[in-house]
Amino acid sequence: MTEPTGRGKDMRVTNMAARVCIAFGVVTLVAGCAAPAPSGSLARFDLGPPVIPASAVAGASANGVNATNGVAAPASDVAAAAANAPRQSPLKVVVNAPSWLDSDMIYYRLPASEGDQARVYANSRWLASPARLFGDRLRAALSVDRAVLAAGDPAAAPALRVEIEEFAQYFDSTSASHGVVQVRATLFDGPKLLAQTTLRAQAPAATADASGGARALATASDAVQTQLIQWLAGRVPSPSATTRAPAQSRAVPAASSSVAPAAPSR
Repeated sequence: MTEPTGRGKDMRVTNMAARVCIAFGVVTLVAGCAAPAPSGSLARFDLGPPVIPASAVAGASANGVNATNGVAAPASDVAAAAANAPRQSPLKVVVNAPSWLDSDMIYYRLPASEGDQARVYANSRWLASPARLFGDRLRAALSVDRAVLAAGDPAAAPALRVEIEEFAQYFDSTSASHGVVQVRATLFDGPKLLAQTTLRAQAPAATADASGGARALATASDAVQTQLIQWLAGRVPSPSATTRAPAQSRAVPAASSSVAPAAPSR
């Protein structure tokens, strides 16, 4: 074949250069998406102020707190309601999460047609891990009408272990998504297993981005916590002779499956 000369050769060189530039641009773009974002450019989110549970509405209203089921109230109002609400049996509370949720990453899932593995937002993070945020919010809600103790507290009390199984934003399409929270709750009286349940809630996201996902997950978290408080009603016993035994009152029983190596599928 005769080697191109003149203008034909120049055009061939130009086209090759253009293809090289395009390929380099794609590689640079992919590398930029995969690279960690500078800390100064990250948007941070939390679950907002605690919500007064339905069981404390009457006590809160009696103390001048404007509270309805599912409506957020300032932490100071929650504390005021807690001081005057009827007290129930104390409870030790521990919240665990699988290893993939033990970070500040905000996870989302695309429609099943594009795979259901969890993905993370590049420039958005939680202020703390979901387990920490959910746990703090749950303890604040429970403390309205009962003493909430740490797992290692030496005081005698039944124990609630909550394992977060899902905490992610699900995309139904490019413009619609919802937050999904699922937990498994187990109630112990010393070494005795009293009850166990799985609770799940979802809430629509106002916007198809990390901000909308964070707000939807806060709403879904509150819904799950309301279910959990209702489930606990009548199930938490007074500290028994079993839990009063020093050897049984030091910690919540360990969860054998509280750490998972990878994100679960839907």
